Amino acid sequence: MKGSGKSTATNESGQTGTDWRMLRRLFGYIAVHKRLFIVALALYPIDALTVVAPPYLVRQILDVAIPGADLELLRRLALVYVVALAVEYGAGFASQMAMSVLGQRSVMTLRADLFRHVQKLPAAFFDRQPVGRVLTRLTNDVEALGDVFATGAVTVIGDLVTLAALIGMMLWLDVRLTLFAFLVAPPLLVLMAVFRNYARKAFRAIRRHLAAINTYLNEHIAGMSVVQVFRQQERSEQEFVALSRGYRDANRTAIQFDALLYAVVEAIGTAAIAALIWYGAVDLSTGAVGAGTFVAFIQYVRRFFVPIRDLSMKYTIIQAALVAAERCLQLLDEKIVIESPLSPQPVARVRESIELRGVWFAYNEPVDSAGWILRDLNVCVRKGERVALVGATGSGKTTILKLLNRSYDVQKGSVCVDGVDIRRLNLGDLRRLFAVVMQDVHLFTGTVMDNLALTDTVTEEAIRGAARAVRAESFLLRLPAGYDTPVQELAKNFSAGERQLLAFARALALDPEILILDEATSNVDSETEAHIEAAVELLMRGRTAIIVAHRLSTIQRVDRILVLQHGAVVEEGDHRELMRRGGVYHRLVELQFK
Repeated sequence: MKGSGKSTATNESGQTGTDWRMLRRLFGYIAVHKRLFIVALALYPIDALTVVAPPYLVRQILDVAIPGADLELLRRLALVYVVALAVEYGAGFASQMAMSVLGQRSVMTLRADLFRHVQKLPAAFFDRQPVGRVLTRLTNDVEALGDVFATGAVTVIGDLVTLAALIGMMLWLDVRLTLFAFLVAPPLLVLMAVFRNYARKAFRAIRRHLAAINTYLNEHIAGMSVVQVFRQQERSEQEFVALSRGYRDANRTAIQFDALLYAVVEAIGTAAIAALIWYGAVDLSTGAVGAGTFVAFIQYVRRFFVPIRDLSMKYTIIQAALVAAERCLQLLDEKIVIESPLSPQPVARVRESIELRGVWFAYNEPVDSAGWILRDLNVCVRKGERVALVGATGSGKTTILKLLNRSYDVQKGSVCVDGVDIRRLNLGDLRRLFAVVMQDVHLFTGTVMDNLALTDTVTEEAIRGAARAVRAESFLLRLPAGYDTPVQELAKNFSAGERQLLAFARALALDPEILILDEATSNVDSETEAHIEAAVELLMRGRTAIIVAHRLSTIQRVDRILVLQHGAVVEEGDHRELMRRGGVYHRLVELQFK
């Protein structure tokens, strides 16, 4: 258990590409909902114009209406001022609302794409990726990207439009005052550039630590019974506190950068206004600048730093989101190395055999001489034949089963159905040939019927027939809701034997071409095993079956037994023949029954 989540905090890789490249890809998800995006964009110029209008109206009041004692003009200007404020707030609300809805829809599209992609990734990906890290990318990272869509990068467009309108108005009023006010721009840009580098590192650290926490929680909550039985609560708490402390420290660094940037922007904005008042006082005293123009200009400068301040806040959001984008796009960029060819050869059934020809396979690449799990393996299972795979742990039994349905691809050699390499077949058609019952049964949240009908082609009649065949219906009918009984998380409302029977019913309801049993009776009691063996014996007739079992009593009635050692077949024959030879199989049987 120790350190089970810690490695995650150090294994996150760097960037997927430049910021602009990532933003272009993210905006592709906005383009899916382009009508809403266009509506929001159309509101930004309206919002910008209403931001510019009030200070100009103040200038007209101070420089024209009041000096000319024009009460009617003053009333009209005041009315326009109120209308401008109303339009500004209304357009701001509508654009923000549109962008928020757009953000949620875009996030939904991105999350769906991620999940769709994850489902196509090979088993090797999940061998090397902790579950907590994948969950973090599908949940927390996607939510962080929602901030970009709703309140971050997209609304920056509105801020930039507003800034352009303010700069244009300020230049129109007085070029000299505008240039003087913009003397603060260079140090602000330098600050933003420095902040960018440090903030990105801080937010990467936050994501790494969050993934570590999720991984640790996933492992320890699922294995809480082990933690409690071995009295590891205090140790687990100390490890979790250490992970939480790392996450807290990473957040504190990011918060410090955020607070510093906000404070500096506020200080620079205030200094700009103070310098403007000092510089403009001379022009005001000599009459070179009117009082209304001067007051309007101060309001423009103040309004100019509002979007700048907002940009500094959104800059933090964007930096956090760009880190999340790196991780999400990195997941989307994971290659789908096992998929159907462009022009697949159809397959509906096995006519002759399924065969492994000169297969070499290793889980990790590059492969050294000791890394091969299977070595030049040749196995042929004929249609309708029942074959058992026997051998010590690590001999390659389960690996063979994973190669048959292309959970992995071989490095050398080929796996063939009726002489055709399975890499030339449609992946869905290939996997439709198999029904698999594993040692660790996984049941999903839903009803029992939902779990037994994982494909649309299975009828309720077939499901009930399969449940009766494996003697599962006897306990299902005792449940309050029968087949409609909800399956709790991790199927805790069913015993290990009951879960195994349900897995058998699920597999047999498919009426598969090939039945694969991987340690399928290792978690059941003797009575349940007897029920299963009777049902399996009946249902394997006329069907190709491949069985892996440590309990050798369950495979004595198969047609052929293959004994594996170090990834190669060392013995082959039926039970009686292998026992007469007195070789590896004979020793395994003696060790087990002794």
